[in-house]
Amino acid sequence: MGGACFLTSIPFTVRKGFTKLLTMALVVAASILPLAACKEVPKAPLRISSSPWPGYEPLYMARDLGYFGKNTVNLFELPSSDITMESFRNRSADLATLTLDETLELLHDGMKMRVLVVMDVSNGGDAVMAAPSIKKLADLKGKRIATTNIPLGFYMLSRLLDKAGVQREDVHVFPMPESAHEQFYLQGKADAVITFEPSVTRIAAAGAHKIFDSSDIPYEILDLLVVHDDIYQQRRKEVCVIANQWFKALKYMKEKPDDAARLMAKRLGVSVDEYHAMAGGIIIPSFEENRRLLWGNPPAITEPARKLSEVMLREKQLTRPVDITAALDSGFASCAAE
Repeated sequence: MGGACFLTSIPFTVRKGFTKLLTMALVVAASILPLAACKEVPKAPLRISSSPWPGYEPLYMARDLGYFGKNTVNLFELPSSDITMESFRNRSADLATLTLDETLELLHDGMKMRVLVVMDVSNGGDAVMAAPSIKKLADLKGKRIATTNIPLGFYMLSRLLDKAGVQREDVHVFPMPESAHEQFYLQGKADAVITFEPSVTRIAAAGAHKIFDSSDIPYEILDLLVVHDDIYQQRRKEVCVIANQWFKALKYMKEKPDDAARLMAKRLGVSVDEYHAMAGGIIIPSFEENRRLLWGNPPAITEPARKLSEVMLREKQLTRPVDITAALDSGFASCAAE
């Protein structure tokens, strides 16, 4: 048990003639044992799960630049966002990168958690990629649409159909992990794909074009860094360090943009130009913007969260409205800024 100090009792038999020697030995033992027993057991590194997305890259860059120090953070990149969400749900991860809709779903299900940082705001990075034959949104009627099998995918589908004036029963929807999107499209099994970077760039290379994206619904799709509430309470100092180093990585991006782009492009396995194209579809909020979104009075995130909750209710992804303020703590601002 880390930090616990105890003295183990040692049975002994006092024999005549050895009392003085034994007393001296016990004095020495009594001075040594508490020091050994009080040695704190090192805490396990905090586990952060994530999935491929350019808005999460500053987290990996912070790790690769050594900002987190040694043995404090284990960062795991999982194949898709639904697996990331499940890893957080089943507590295989202490922290996770989640979309706002995923966060609302977990809060709805009773999970106690805290939002630490708004990592990015999608501004075109989430998109509907359509075959060349689909010229306008109304052309989607009767077509096959592949989408991510997470709330975000269905939220984008709902907003897409609203804009297109098409009813849900008038399209054929195929939910699947985003890692399968490119191949599904290449096999001619979908006329349109609701996906996000890096799949957007890859599907575009296969001839698809963008007919709708998150810039058409500004500040509705946000990516968050979240933590379990008990970890937030018990390991606050370490959680603060993670937030600190996130903002330090953003500073590095601002001061050394070319080097930062090279590092992030290399890890994503794309060229620097391709990385810039991907990153062009997101906004990465500064500390001050995070202050407005998460720690303002009221926090600005509450309005998009309310709108998103309403759509998720309509889509039967929720059974009741969810108030995100339960996951916010205005006191975290000072800790994140240190």
